[in-house]
Amino acid sequence: MQYSTSLRDDLNQTVVDAIRKYGIVNVPVVAERIRARQPDEGLTVLDAEHLVLGFAALYCAPIEFDRTGCAWRTRAPVSAENSGLILDFVEEDDMAALAGLPASGNKAA
Repeated sequence: MQYSTSLRDDLNQTVVDAIRKYGIVNVPVVAERIRARQPDEGLTVLDAEHLVLGFAALYCAPIEFDRTGCAWRTRAPVSAENSGLILDFVEEDDMAALAGLPASGNKAA
């Protein structure tokens, strides 16, 4: 299917903004935002999600499929240190620190 340049630009900018702000692309939420801003395109939910997934894959971005969007709206932005483009990998024991809990100190060897 042929899509407009406006849709392509909107998709690209929205996906890049999500990566920079949240470090992850919530495919259903971003797709719904695109559909709402581009009503003349006549996108189905499936088409919009497919396009968002394609743009997220282009940037090798982490993705999630949270249709509620709750976590999306409350998630803190990633640090300026990685400019929102790369998330640091952490060990399983470090997940407590990310959640704001004290570290367990039981590191696996």
